[in-house]
Amino acid sequence: MQILLTGAGGYLGGALLRTLEATKPAWDIHCAFFSIAPSDDMPNAHHLDLRAETSVARVMDQVQPRIIFHTAALNQGDAQNMYETNARGSGYLARAAARHKARLIHLSSDVIFDGTRGNYAEGDAPNPITPYAVSKADAEKNVLDSGADAALVRTSLLYGFKPLDPRTRAILRGEMPRLFTDEMRCPIWVFNLAQALVELAELEYRGVLHLAGPQALSRYEFGVKLLRALDGDPAQLIPLSSAASGLVRPRDCTLDISRAQKLLQTKLLSVDEVLAMK
Repeated sequence: MQILLTGAGGYLGGALLRTLEATKPAWDIHCAFFSIAPSDDMPNAHHLDLRAETSVARVMDQVQPRIIFHTAALNQGDAQNMYETNARGSGYLARAAARHKARLIHLSSDVIFDGTRGNYAEGDAPNPITPYAVSKADAEKNVLDSGADAALVRTSLLYGFKPLDPRTRAILRGEMPRLFTDEMRCPIWVFNLAQALVELAELEYRGVLHLAGPQALSRYEFGVKLLRALDGDPAQLIPLSSAASGLVRPRDCTLDISRAQKLLQTKLLSVDEVLAMK
């Protein structure tokens, strides 16, 4: 079975590739990349520019995938480039998936909500307040309107240890000492998410699904737990208030994951459970 993985050079894409290779050895995996060149051990690498519909069509025609894991996204830089990549590019890919009758697992984000109340369920309406969030919210609309056999997965902060996720590496190096005490998220271990995505790909579920950890933590609380687990010094962290910062950021993006917990056999693990296994 032909599989297309976009964003294969990213943190989630790399974890998903390793999970697929370990659990689905009979699947023929094709990896798409844009800015991060493929490594020597990346199978069937294809250059993909999501901003160009012709590039999407070319890769889809070459691979003829049965399942697409769409993890590629741009989360910083020029707002127009983000929109072209995330919103329009996801629409191009979803419409191509519909034409090819491919199953699409599309990755979205908890920040499509404005963060005014938290514990968001799948049916709650997005209200993005940052350029990145706008691009991801419109990507969701484009995927849902495409007619593709798509599961649209909203997730939260990713973390992991082998290798360390970029955010945790920066905290350990002292490059991110200031963390907000009033921004709440539901962090998920990257390999836990990858396992859930592989399971979801073989189910008939269509529409939005929240896949995140069951433990709500502030960014500061999360940083403290990670530093303690990695023999770092939590005293190096500086607690700050997002509300007092003047920045336009969603505060409480916690997700209700009860639907996923009932649907999936994969157990969604709390940060404390993951750290206890480390």
